[in-house]
Amino acid sequence: MYQIVIETEEGETCSFECGPNEDVISAGLRQSVILMASCRAGGCATCKGEATDGDYELVDVSVQALPPDEEENGMVLLCRTFPRSDLHILVPYTYDRISFETIQTNWIGEIKSCGKVSSNVVRLVVQVLTSDGSSPISLNFMPGQFVDIEIPGTHMQRSYSMASLSGDGALEFFIRILPDGAFSKFLMNDAEVGMKLNLRGPTGAFNLRDNGPRPRYFVGGGTGLSPVLSMVRHMKQSGDDTPAKLFFGVTRRDELFYVEELKALQRSMRNLDVRVAVVEGGDGNGVAGGTVIDLLKAELSKADAQPDIYLCGPPAMIDAAFAAAESAGVPKQQVYQEKFLASG
Repeated sequence: MYQIVIETEEGETCSFECGPNEDVISAGLRQSVILMASCRAGGCATCKGEATDGDYELVDVSVQALPPDEEENGMVLLCRTFPRSDLHILVPYTYDRISFETIQTNWIGEIKSCGKVSSNVVRLVVQVLTSDGSSPISLNFMPGQFVDIEIPGTHMQRSYSMASLSGDGALEFFIRILPDGAFSKFLMNDAEVGMKLNLRGPTGAFNLRDNGPRPRYFVGGGTGLSPVLSMVRHMKQSGDDTPAKLFFGVTRRDELFYVEELKALQRSMRNLDVRVAVVEGGDGNGVAGGTVIDLLKAELSKADAQPDIYLCGPPAMIDAAFAAAESAGVPKQQVYQEKFLASG
C-alpha cells in the first residue's frame, strides 16, 4: 500500500492509502475521503491534479481532458492514476471541497420546461425533488458546477453546467443539440413537462476565486455561457462589485440566445460589461462580427490590469483563449477553464 497525500489550494493536506491496482479516487472513496470527480473514466477532467512527487501509472485518459503537454508536466486525472510509490498531489480547489463522510449525490428531478431558445440550443429547467419525488427542494451548489443527467430508460448520463444559482429552486441548463447526440434526441423527441429524471452531483472545480480587486473576464462559447452566467449571477446576488466583463460568442446569428437577458443583467450591474460576437452575421444591434476570442484579445490589449479569466466552451476556443492570455502577459494560474467535450 502506498501513501497518497492530497494538498489543496490553500496548503491544507489529507492522506490515505492506495494499492497499486487501485486508482486514487477509488482509494479515497474506500476510506471516506471524497475527492472531486465525475465521470470516473478519464474523460471529463474534474479530478485533474498535479503529481509533484512519486511514481505512478496513468492509463486510458482522453487527450481532450488531459492534453499531452499537461501530462508531460505532471498533470494527472486521479480516476486513472495508479500509484507505484507514495504520491504527493496538488488539487485545484480548497480543502472544504473534500468530503469525509458520505453525502447525498443522487437526486430526482422533474422537468418544468423544455424548449429551443435558438437554432441549436434547448433551455431545460428541472426542479429537484425529495427522494420520494413528492416535494420540491433546492439543491446547493457552487456557481460553475454541473450535474450528470441520466437519459430515461437507459444507463447513459450526460454532464451539464447550471446557469442558475443555488437557492433558485429549479436548475436551469442550456444544452446544445447535436445531430447524433443521445441526450439531444431525448430532448427533441421524448422530453415532456412533468417527466422525472435521475440526477447525480453537483460536482466540478470550475468555480469563482476570491483574488481581491483583480478584474474578472468571463468567456463563454455557445452553451459554455451556462457556468459563467451562474458566476456572474452569483456576483450580483452577493453584491460583489469586482469589475467584470462577459464575452459571449457563437458561429451564426441564429445560434444566439439569451442576449436580451444578458443586456438586462448588464443594466442591473454597474460593474458588468457584456460583449457579444457572431462569426457569421455580426456587426449589428450590439453584436460584433468575429469570434469571442477577438473580443477577448481587444480587451486584453487595452486592459490596465491583468484579469482573472474564466473560460468555458469547446477545446479549440479554450486553447485560443489561453494563447491570447499568454500573449497579453496574463499568468497561466489566473486562467480557469471548463472544456466542453461532446458525447455521442
